[in-house]
Amino acid sequence: MVSLFRFLDLDINEKANYVWQGTYIATRTETDKRILLYNLGEFYAEVVYDALNNEITYIKGFRANSHLVPYMNLLPYDSLSL
Repeated sequence: MVSLFRFLDLDINEKANYVWQGTYIATRTETDKRILLYNLGEFYAEVVYDALNNEITYIKGFRANSHLVPYMNLLPYDSLSL
């Protein structure tokens, strides 16, 4: 298990490889981006996918519940607990 702090130091390819081992939770859409949420055990990760260019542009790890607000209307409340 990788800690959040170690995860944040990984490059985007290493982050992607680690994220795929987590549990997919939801996808939200913003303009031409899809943002996928994963549970990685002790923290969450968002994968930002640029649909126009067919590439992952950013992966963010976090613990703060405030980052889950955009997903609240997509899931039952009890599915967003670490």
